[in-house]
Amino acid sequence: MNKILVIAPYQGLKELFLEVNEDLQKNIHVEVGDLYKGLAIAKENENKGYDVIISRGATAILLQDHCQLPVVDVKISGYDILRTLTLIKGYPEKIGVMSYRNTIQGADVVGKLLEMDLTFFPISTEMEIEGQIRSAIDQNIQVIIGDRISTYTASQMGLKAILITSGRESVEEALKEAEKVAYYTKKERTLRQLYESIVQDYPDGILVMDEHGQIQVLNDKAEKLLDLPKEQATVQKLRGIHPALGVSHGAQSGTDIKEIIEMNGDTVILNKSTIAVQGNLPGELTILQTVSDIQETESLVRQKQSLKSSRATKHFNHLVASSPAMKEVIRTAKQFSKSNSPLLIYGEPGTGKHSLAQAIHNASGRKKQPFLFINCEAFNEKNTELKLLGDHQEQVPGIFEIAHGGTVFIDAIGKLSLSLQAKLINILMEKKVSRQNGGKTIPIDVRIIAAHPNSLHELVESGRFREDLYYLLNGGTIVIPPLRERREDIRELIRWFIVSANLKIGKQIVGCREEVQNRLIQASWPGNVLELELMVERMCVFTSGPFIELKDVLPFLEEMDMNANHQPHVQGVDIAGKTLDQLEKEIISKVLEEENHNQTSVAKRLGINRSTLWRKIKEIELNQ
Repeated sequence: MNKILVIAPYQGLKELFLEVNEDLQKNIHVEVGDLYKGLAIAKENENKGYDVIISRGATAILLQDHCQLPVVDVKISGYDILRTLTLIKGYPEKIGVMSYRNTIQGADVVGKLLEMDLTFFPISTEMEIEGQIRSAIDQNIQVIIGDRISTYTASQMGLKAILITSGRESVEEALKEAEKVAYYTKKERTLRQLYESIVQDYPDGILVMDEHGQIQVLNDKAEKLLDLPKEQATVQKLRGIHPALGVSHGAQSGTDIKEIIEMNGDTVILNKSTIAVQGNLPGELTILQTVSDIQETESLVRQKQSLKSSRATKHFNHLVASSPAMKEVIRTAKQFSKSNSPLLIYGEPGTGKHSLAQAIHNASGRKKQPFLFINCEAFNEKNTELKLLGDHQEQVPGIFEIAHGGTVFIDAIGKLSLSLQAKLINILMEKKVSRQNGGKTIPIDVRIIAAHPNSLHELVESGRFREDLYYLLNGGTIVIPPLRERREDIRELIRWFIVSANLKIGKQIVGCREEVQNRLIQASWPGNVLELELMVERMCVFTSGPFIELKDVLPFLEEMDMNANHQPHVQGVDIAGKTLDQLEKEIISKVLEEENHNQTSVAKRLGINRSTLWRKIKEIELNQ
């Protein structure tokens, strides 16, 4: 059976491949990766015995240009286009379609059948996308429909975007095509590909020997660590440097070896593992890593992890504001985006304070600089201080240091201890920061946006919040109304939450029935927009057809109404403290109990495939 690697540009496509494969039973492995991340996955797996790769759109084109394996593109079908256009039909603002010409042609035909006014922006290469989006903005286009790279770039540039997701028929066709391609292009893979993957500039020392002690590979880093020229290297000389460098008994037994050794003044971690060399002969791969290199790498990883969260993804155009109250919030926020003064945002949990802060940052002169955030409720005082200031001894930068030139968003600022409030005052007044444990003072240029569920006046009056810090932060105030005071926004929020759920769970839901929407509009929503998002995603999980039907989700609506009758609208109340993951686990556990742990019945009720259900059950069991 041919071995197929599927690189899905989005999570929903992965879930759909796994679901389809429940019936087809192909030998597939599915990973999620878009563009260059997808290319990295392909390169990582290129020598693992795969016969063909399946991907989609621009990612498939990129893989075709850079991979040795044949690549099959998941074609966008007319059904895929029809589902997407049906979902957005009736949207009041101008809609553009941006993709390659074959998709444009299909969208043109379907759009005419649906009597939709669409503007088309064809592209031939990735380089054309940004220019076409600027053209769309000039034409007052508000929503871009298209492939992954077009919609991603459009979203980054401030437009709403909807990805044309692939349906079951497109996935089945791609798998059939992959089998055909693999049949005609399958070629012999040899162990010599292992040597081709070992490059001389690898950052660690690499030494490969066969069972007789003949040196097959000695890279530049190993040569430097051993202080031994390649042409003079023999197993006897290696043993003279350190006995562990010679061929070990592990080559015969298959046992891996890990040792810490001293070598030519360096502390080195030696890793040995058995490999195949020259056909079937066993041999050993030795990797040499200096402790100093590992420490430097760990520092870089920590900095990279910090920077991953340093980009604001929300723009004002992403925020739903059909209601007068939210229109006023957006108008005020746009004015404050022109300022560099600190800003206070008030709003109940789930109202979207973080999203608004990102939009303000992206509309400001700091938009090309980092956006960092911290929730003061999520950490104890020690960890909050570490995250804010960093640590000199651990080589961990704080968010003020990383965000230099950009914006720091501090949520639940009223939870800061008085001692940390004093340090924040110094940062605001001196515009300098120093890491804990001996760090030098570093000048910083950072705008602070702070948020809290309710006014800080009570905390100031009770002595739990410093009055001078309150006035330093109060360069402007925005109050986000709760969802129950902006019900005009709910229909549009439902639409975009369906778009998000489709991508996440691999569904192709195109809308929500009117009677369901009316129930949602009348609900009290103590958890605000976040609670609505959770409810829509929950309904999408249980929906099997193209529309969210009342009969499928009535139990959730009745449960919501019942909870509302027993729970007053108290400001600061969260959704029972549950995250998306916790809610998902609760749903699965409840349905398992109702179906007497019959996984086939549970999967059918949840609208997911059995393999997905099995993985989620295992995750629940591991966390119990």
